[in-house]
Amino acid sequence: MPAPADQLKQVLREELEVYKKLLELAQRKRKLLLEKFSTDLMAIVSEEEQLVTHLVTLEETRRAVVTEMTGQTDLTLEQVLERVDSADLKGDLWLLGTQLKDLAAQIRTSNEDNQKLLEQALELTQYTIKLITNIPGGSTYGPSGPTKPKIPVSALIDRKA
Repeated sequence: MPAPADQLKQVLREELEVYKKLLELAQRKRKLLLEKFSTDLMAIVSEEEQLVTHLVTLEETRRAVVTEMTGQTDLTLEQVLERVDSADLKGDLWLLGTQLKDLAAQIRTSNEDNQKLLEQALELTQYTIKLITNIPGGSTYGPSGPTKPKIPVSALIDRKA
């Protein structure tokens, strides 16, 4: 059986290997989040901003047209449809309004799902940090034999990371 010092050396080597693997995984996650994830996400957000700006312009135009048609502002599509004489036009407008409502609901659901995914990713990161920072500290060997460490193992890792 190996001497206690050799056992300690082996345990420390194994711990070192585990920490190296944890670091590699953390770096891979970071690379994904910072490079690909961030770059792709920023491109999507930029495109969304452009589309929302365009929607604001379209909304202003829609309100102006409704005011021109009815003499009133802030009417719902159903209220506007009551004032349209052509059955074909009324049907087309109703269909477009229904499609817009359905798309808005799908976008809302998709955004809620994305928010949940981001929250799960954050929780996973916090869980990983908690696992690493809460490793119980044990005895270590000093010149006079086993001693308690002055700094707990968990204090060696920045808990704010």
